[in-house]
Amino acid sequence: MLMRTQDTDEQVALEACEFWLSVADNAVGQQALAPHLAQLVPLLVERMRYSAMDVMLLRAEDEEDELKPDKQEDIRPRFHKAKTHSLDHDHVTGPAGDHTEDGDTDEDDDDEEMTEWNLRKCSAAGLDVLSNVFHENLLPVLLPYLKQVLGSPDWVLKESGILALGAIAEGCSEGMAAHLPDLVPFLLGCLQDSKPLVRSITCWTLSRYSSWIVLEDPNKYFKPFLAEVCSSLAQF
Repeated sequence: MLMRTQDTDEQVALEACEFWLSVADNAVGQQALAPHLAQLVPLLVERMRYSAMDVMLLRAEDEEDELKPDKQEDIRPRFHKAKTHSLDHDHVTGPAGDHTEDGDTDEDDDDEEMTEWNLRKCSAAGLDVLSNVFHENLLPVLLPYLKQVLGSPDWVLKESGILALGAIAEGCSEGMAAHLPDLVPFLLGCLQDSKPLVRSITCWTLSRYSSWIVLEDPNKYFKPFLAEVCSSLAQF
């Protein structure tokens, strides 16, 4: 299954990735996964990257969108929310549907969300699930790899690393606390990145660590965080 997760056929790789989600759901599967974390975890982060086709399509959508006036549904706020993979494939990285004023979700948005489940999102969901199973034991495997990815000049690699940081925020919260004094300033700097997708995922990842940010020295973390987020609003 590790080989199939690396398959060049994205549908095959997606099915293999969903296998890890299912295995991590039970105690027997968790025991079986433990010896393979060193191989599986970097692989999941690798499969979280935007593909060349993704980047091309996103660029085309942006260019087309610039030529059209905004509709009401385009300017409604969108939110991220975590759900287990067994509910509806809307996981930690996927934005929830645009909500109407009475709190209901538009049916069209539900249909759109169902088409958004892909290898990138499934891989991030897998890492999220693993972090909630193995907690801090995941970090010795993940952090050395993330250090390389986050320092990459390639924005696609960097963006996938920032997504991974957000995915593990809940499950590895205790272990990550020691790293946040260095990571939060780094993420704040990423809010000035020239790539909108890097800025966007950074906002989401910072929100996942917001409970730590607001409890620490406000002059060192919260005030810079608030200033950078407000500044970023003008860039999107």
